[in-house]
Amino acid sequence: MKKFFAMAAVAAMFLTACTGNKIAEDLDFEKATPEAVVSALAEKVQAGDATAISAALETVQTQLSKLVDAGNIEKVSQYAAKIKAFVEENAEALKNFNIDVTPLTKVIDQVAALPGAAVDEAQSAAEDAVEGAVDEAQGAVEGAVDAVEGAVNDAVEAGKAAVEDAKAQANKAVEEGKAKTNEAIQNAADKIKL
Repeated sequence: MKKFFAMAAVAAMFLTACTGNKIAEDLDFEKATPEAVVSALAEKVQAGDATAISAALETVQTQLSKLVDAGNIEKVSQYAAKIKAFVEENAEALKNFNIDVTPLTKVIDQVAALPGAAVDEAQSAAEDAVEGAVDEAQGAVEGAVDAVEGAVNDAVEAGKAAVEDAKAQANKAVEEGKAKTNEAIQNAADKIKL
């Protein structure tokens, strides 16, 4: 019986060591892109092994801390943004596994506090603002063009109506003039007959 427990303990250590190495490989920031790291984390959550998830998050936290300490702002910002999104999207699942992500979120918050990260964030916000302003300006120009076209069309229609009205008045005046002329001719002819 003791042999069985000893063999089981050795097997468990071997599996843990292999799992640890696999986790380290999947989450190695030197070898994996931010997207691949998040994908590996998602696989751990899908598998439902709380121990593996905790180990993976600790590995990520350690690597983020190293990048923060090294001041590698660009790289740490890329990983931190993806990992933060992952933690937010999977908050309920992580909570169900009783996994405390507070240490990891503290490291992510440190990344946001780095001077270069603030510049990157400000630059990104400025780019978004410029894009929004361009879209608004384009919409305003299109609206103005539509308004001018509408005003021109209205003016053309009003001009047509005015021309038609002037024609009608001119025709009426011509008809009245003809009628008066005919009446005067008739009166003159009647006077000559007398």
